[in-house]
Amino acid sequence: MSISEKRDNPTGSSISNEILQGPIVPISIKLALPIIIGQLLQLGYSLTNTMFVSMINKESTTLLTGIGLVFPIHMCFLALSIGLFTGMNSVVSRGIGEKNQQVIHKTGDSGVWLAIALALLTVSVLYVFSGPIVRLLAGTEMSTEAVNNGLSYLHWILPGLGMMLISQSLLGILQGEGLSKYYGMALMLSTVLNIILDPIFIFYFGMGVSGAALATTIAITVMFLFVVGLFLKKKSIVPVSWKTNKVDFTLISKVIYVGFPQTLSMISLSVMSAFLNNLIGSISEHAMNSWILVGRFDEFLLLAGYGFGSAALTMIGQNYGNGNMDRVLRIFKTNVLLAVGLCSVFLIIYNVFAPHLFPLFTSIPEVAAGAVKQVHIISVSCIGIVIAIVATSSFQATGRAMPGLILDILRMGLLTIPLSYILFYWLKQGTTGIFFGMAGINLIMMVISFAWCYFYLKNIKQVKVLMESVTLK
Repeated sequence: MSISEKRDNPTGSSISNEILQGPIVPISIKLALPIIIGQLLQLGYSLTNTMFVSMINKESTTLLTGIGLVFPIHMCFLALSIGLFTGMNSVVSRGIGEKNQQVIHKTGDSGVWLAIALALLTVSVLYVFSGPIVRLLAGTEMSTEAVNNGLSYLHWILPGLGMMLISQSLLGILQGEGLSKYYGMALMLSTVLNIILDPIFIFYFGMGVSGAALATTIAITVMFLFVVGLFLKKKSIVPVSWKTNKVDFTLISKVIYVGFPQTLSMISLSVMSAFLNNLIGSISEHAMNSWILVGRFDEFLLLAGYGFGSAALTMIGQNYGNGNMDRVLRIFKTNVLLAVGLCSVFLIIYNVFAPHLFPLFTSIPEVAAGAVKQVHIISVSCIGIVIAIVATSSFQATGRAMPGLILDILRMGLLTIPLSYILFYWLKQGTTGIFFGMAGINLIMMVISFAWCYFYLKNIKQVKVLMESVTLK
């Protein structure tokens, strides 16, 4: 099929036909696997980066702690990029299901220019106010050296974070079409390059933590160029001309409507993580070091949620747009089961190898022991977060993003943070009490998120059946 034919008949492609009519399990795996591999590579980079930074001086806690202080800022950019990715994915997938040519031909430029505007604004503001922001994120026990390491890391990584926003908006288009293989390829290219460049800039050029950040910026820029090349080669049925006169503000509003609550959700999680960082950092620098180490590895458990959540977003979006409501509910249940199964496998591996894993990243026994304790207490409850991710993606696929925001604010803002402060300051439970409290809340949210999404999708299916019966009469 030629490019022009594909654009005139977007649902005529084999991948779209599979999404609308094919067997759900293999298609879910086909769409999820590149996302999981890409995220796994990103996690591999994150761990490799942590190892390289720790090798600068294994006796120092200020290096990893300094990078950890910047983590909430990194999370804010990740929130914006995922919001753009999600918004573009949802709008494109529903547009393809509806065979809406307006959406297909104008969403690309609209989303890209939205991403460019956000990148310029956020990077500029953070360069101006980086000092006060990083010092605000530091707890009362943070050393000046740790704060300075955080500032150095932030200054060098900011250009790459801005570039990430534009790249993710383009990748959201491809994912909405079902072309998840390009997502995996882009992250593979970026990650491998990052791992190669890390030791060169950190050790050969003697840049330390700044070198790690510069390597990341270069790798993200190369990924951006790769994704742009895909659109120049017309791999997508959604064109991107980079012309402002192709921008459609109605489509921008639709991207924002779905993407902004997702962004706000992740930013709220980032802000709330800063409160937890401040709490843990006020306990001790060793406790903070353990907390940061485990935070890097916990992403391993959530890979199943990211992969099958993304698959559900694309599949439900296209089927919802096409009116296949019975298939929508089956897609949701199938992807939840697949995500839980894969997460359970990861959980077993993580808990078995945790005592041998963390000593590789620190020579301080208290730090390694604290990390292992946190894993054994909290990790099983991550199944609850995985289910919540798939449920949130399923809501977003139908154009509803507020439930995800509500679930995250409930989990972190209304339950986890207040309970953690009560357990530590009033009940004097220490880190152990905080970890058990977090685990319990994750499991409660698992039940709430699944039930809410299941009954929502079941209801829209019943409404569709009722409308069809009325039409027939």
